[in-house]
Amino acid sequence: MKTLITGANGYIGNHLAQLLLNKGYDVNALLLNGTDTHSLESLPVEIFWGDIRDSQSIEPALEGCDAVFHLASAVGIWAKDPNIFHEVNVLGTENLLRNCLRKGVRRVVVISSCGALGLPAVGQIIDETVGRGTALTDPYEVSKFKQVEVSKKYLNHGLEVVFVYLTRVFGPGIKSDGNSITGIFEGLLNGTWRIIPGNGKTYGNFAFVHDVVDGMVKAMERGKSGEGYILGGENLNYEQLFYFVENLTGRQFKLSRIPYPIMYLIGWIEEMRSKLTGSKPFVTTFAAKKFTTDCPISCHKAQKELGYRITPAKEALRDTLEALQAGQTGAFSTFKKSDLWAQAA
Repeated sequence: MKTLITGANGYIGNHLAQLLLNKGYDVNALLLNGTDTHSLESLPVEIFWGDIRDSQSIEPALEGCDAVFHLASAVGIWAKDPNIFHEVNVLGTENLLRNCLRKGVRRVVVISSCGALGLPAVGQIIDETVGRGTALTDPYEVSKFKQVEVSKKYLNHGLEVVFVYLTRVFGPGIKSDGNSITGIFEGLLNGTWRIIPGNGKTYGNFAFVHDVVDGMVKAMERGKSGEGYILGGENLNYEQLFYFVENLTGRQFKLSRIPYPIMYLIGWIEEMRSKLTGSKPFVTTFAAKKFTTDCPISCHKAQKELGYRITPAKEALRDTLEALQAGQTGAFSTFKKSDLWAQAA
């Protein structure tokens, strides 16, 4: 089977390409003009250059493809022009699906974020039935919600579309905004990350990248068209997460807890600075709220319907830390603090 991965040179896209090749798939890779191809150089994929917003540029990549994994996305907590999130994530997705229909593609897996499901109410566990799009304010997460909504229109035209929602993904791999959690672990090891958001007891969901890409393939092979599946990991609070890192490395880290009001104030100041200078903020008011709000997540649907498997957090962290310490993650040393808040899914 021939399949196309949009954004195949990104962190998750690169892992997905490797898995598909190992399973015997033929893989086309659609890359944005001018982006780095280093992560794909050793892989037998056919590379195409284009922009999902431009029909003419993406048609050759779709030729002969049975399925598409759509990962290409404008990602982050901030952009000089926030309209870029809508242009790429919503209009670009619609353009891609329109061309999939014209080129006879049978099935598309759209990669979204659990952020598109909104923050939970107190005591609530997020699952695929939660949809609070009207309460979203962050431009990125609004765009990911609308991406799913616009994609559903194509179900009525004969295109099979399956949605997957990702949590906070980590693991070995290349440096990107999509691998910012691993950047935090690297910061712990080299002493550049010294904080715990809030009181340390806020829960989030942390997903191992190998589980995630396996789940994506299962979603393509077994997922029901029109359905969404959360691909996550264990729900952990920050104290538990950092304790695992300490336990696995035999080190103790001196970390300062930053209460939500202080984080919010820093976010507000950073946003004002960004408006004046045009530079990326270290944190935003929205990110401050999200990192200090409990976001427990259920992957039960994906486990039941897809056979999705979750690697125990300690085992996944061990593999990640070993790769970091062995220098197998390439560009992690180039992480900046501002990168680490990106993709606070």
